[in-house]
Amino acid sequence: MSAFSRAFNGRHSKLDIVYFFYFVSHIPITLLIDVVPIFPIELIPNALISLNSLLTDVLGDPFMGTGSRARSDMTWFRSLLVCELVLQLPFFFYAVWALWTNCPRRHAPLLVYGVHVATTMVPVLGMLFRGNVDRSCNTRAMLAGIYMPYLLIPLAMAYESFKHCVSALSASTKSKKS
Repeated sequence: MSAFSRAFNGRHSKLDIVYFFYFVSHIPITLLIDVVPIFPIELIPNALISLNSLLTDVLGDPFMGTGSRARSDMTWFRSLLVCELVLQLPFFFYAVWALWTNCPRRHAPLLVYGVHVATTMVPVLGMLFRGNVDRSCNTRAMLAGIYMPYLLIPLAMAYESFKHCVSALSASTKSKKS
């Protein structure tokens, strides 16, 4: 039996497994893709510049431009990327551990993370659909398909974690009254 099978042998909900893979996959995405626009182009390895070009040139992503392709009106988005690097990336490691070990105290931090990320994705998707983004309807739809999981998964995480937190608080209140 593999380590994965032993760790996820029925003790976890299906959503916890989704969240686990979400966080595991988000670590390299953050380090190799999402932080590129916040650093000076001279500091970025050529391979990451090429990957960034795929996003901006081929897929038409208006947010991820670097160097001369960076839009000056996207400072707000780059500030979200700084938050991802400084606040979220360390949390990803905690979340992977907490989900792997089925830590019972994981729900409050997952709730905070889910609400934070869902809230940051609203202006991103709003800008994509209604902002000053010169892209075809098909390109916008494809980009929405790329960004939408970063709204929906954290939103589901926040909802499920909120239910666990309310249940834990209710149980705690009942035990104190007894």
